Formats: sequence, structure tokens, C-alpha cells
Amino acid sequence: MTDERSQLRTTFNQVALLYDRVRPGYPKALFDDVVSLSGITPQGRILEIGCGTGQATITFARRGYRMLCIELGENLGLVAQQKLATYPQVEVRIGAFED
Repeated sequence: MTDERSQLRTTFNQVALLYDRVRPGYPKALFDDVVSLSGITPQGRILEIGCGTGQATITFARRGYRMLCIELGENLGLVAQQKLATYPQVEVRIGAFED
């Protein structure tokens, strides 16, 4: 991986709390569409690769889905773990998906 690509890959991780605070959220209709188009059942399980700070994750967690989330950035993953701690059906693992 080039140095520039490596730096870009970790940029948000370096400012995880700021990123979480200022990044716009997603419209509710987006989640309704994902559920509808995917055909996932209420008992379904979701694999999320690159969950960041869990901004999208928390919406699915509130709907009761079991989730395994993978986040490369340690700081981003720690923020996600904290935000999702009250959802026992959600696990956030820190590391590269390829691993």
C-alpha cells in the first residue's frame, strides 16, 4: 500500500470523536429501503465492514438486528463499541476485514 493511501485510510481514525460529532447522519428512509430491498427478516444478521463510529450501525441495532461489525481504525472502533455497548446483539471487532 502506498504511503498516501495508507494515510488516507487512517485519516478519520486520527480524529474519531470529531468525525463522529460532525458527520451528518443518514435519513430513516435509507434504512427502510435497505431492509425492504434486502429482504432481511427481523431475526436476520448483518455483517458490516467499516462501521466507523457506528452511525449507521446504531439504527440497525435499535431495530433488533444481530450484527458483527468490523472496523480497521482502533479509535473509530472504540467509539463504536462505546455507542453500541447497550446492544448485546452487536459486536464490534477492531482489525482489517481481510484478517
